[in-house]
Amino acid sequence: MVREGTQSGYLANSSDFGKELEVSRRTVARDLDFLRDEENAPIEYDESRKGFVLQDESYSLPPVRLSRKEVFSFSIARKLLGAFEGTPLEMDMRSTLAKIEESLEGSISLDVEGLTENLSVISEDHVILNPELWAAVAKYTSRSEQVRMTYRKFNGETKTYTVEPYHLFAYHGNWYLLARRDSTDKMWSTFAISRIQSLTGTGITFKAEPGFDPKDRIRQAFGISQGEKPFKVTLLFSAAIATYIEERVWHPSQEMKRRRDGSLEMKFATTGWKELVRWLLSWQPDVEVLSPKRLRERVEQKMRQGLANCSAPPGQTN
Repeated sequence: MVREGTQSGYLANSSDFGKELEVSRRTVARDLDFLRDEENAPIEYDESRKGFVLQDESYSLPPVRLSRKEVFSFSIARKLLGAFEGTPLEMDMRSTLAKIEESLEGSISLDVEGLTENLSVISEDHVILNPELWAAVAKYTSRSEQVRMTYRKFNGETKTYTVEPYHLFAYHGNWYLLARRDSTDKMWSTFAISRIQSLTGTGITFKAEPGFDPKDRIRQAFGISQGEKPFKVTLLFSAAIATYIEERVWHPSQEMKRRRDGSLEMKFATTGWKELVRWLLSWQPDVEVLSPKRLRERVEQKMRQGLANCSAPPGQTN
């Protein structure tokens, strides 16, 4: 903008930079000081025209110089983007990495792709998101503006909600919105952005709940499944899968202990029920719920329903 302003005759000021870059005037001042002091940029303030001018039109920032190790990491980052194909994150990061790659031209003589030709990343299943919808959710969340949305629930039912959007997070190939419903009980809910069918701002802003920490709520959940009151879980995995379970972090609060027979006992505290039940069903018959009793009964109920479906004639399951 400084260069464009110099050519057009109009000089941009701190307010112009702030609007263009969507940052505060303090940030603009800090960045300009950095460019002048650390990068020797010939930027000066013209008092008569109340704006900044670039004294030397031929000036450009020095190229980014990376070590072989840094270029290797850069190449891996590009491959990892495949796991987010079709998401706003992938599109934004590809643009960012392209700009970095442009700045590297002429400053390195390393084959970026060749450094990781023996490394691949297998993408997980993921949903295709509408970038404009994702951006709208992010905008209202950053503004702390209440939204009204039409949402398709997990069971296919469509419902309209008015919520206070608090936090966005990615999980297993999708993006989710942690929000508080605009109701008497102010119930917390998690919404998959891929299932939001329409979204509009209400123009009503809200103040975040005092002491609210989204990371605490996410840590207490199991996956994206959340509740209000945490409960303690004790599981017993068979020796057949104990090594696989033991080497992974399934929950931030997990504690594991091997038994003499090779089985693995796992303990953690969570607020999430639904996804935990599905996860436990995926490990049958190699996991047993020791506690709580309610969780054990729920898993048993689902297993009985599954066995009944397998016993019924094809096409006649409940």
